[in-house]
Amino acid sequence: QDTVVALQALAQYGYLTYSKTILNTVKVDFMESPSKTFQVNEKNRFLLQQTSLPTIPGHYNVKVNGTGCVYLQTTLRYNVHLPKKVAGFSLSVRTANVSCTSDFPPKFDVVISASYTGNRKVSNMAIIDVKMLSGFVPVRSSLKKVKNG
Repeated sequence: QDTVVALQALAQYGYLTYSKTILNTVKVDFMESPSKTFQVNEKNRFLLQQTSLPTIPGHYNVKVNGTGCVYLQTTLRYNVHLPKKVAGFSLSVRTANVSCTSDFPPKFDVVISASYTGNRKVSNMAIIDVKMLSGFVPVRSSLKKVKNG
């Protein structure tokens, strides 16, 4: 039912915003750089036109002139690069209780320790994804220990 309602809303939006004559000029003014102008017409109205903002933070002005609808979006993406040969995390793997029986796959405990080693006080935007090696499977009873910390 959610899908049907969403499709009805999209159809209504398309009906209300469609115009046979579309000609828009979108001008993005940068404070210290030359402005960027986009032309939106019937031939390119579904194409993505984009530009990078030269300085962040900064003040930008967008002016749209013409007829029809134009969808504008701004996206801020950031990434703090670590200095070369410096890792933000320390990951250590230690095996324990190795069983030398003929069981396959072999049974042993793996202890994985991960800690943040960066120069900030905290890091709350990190995902450490540790996957099983090919041919290994987790012992079902040990998964409860992982879930409980």
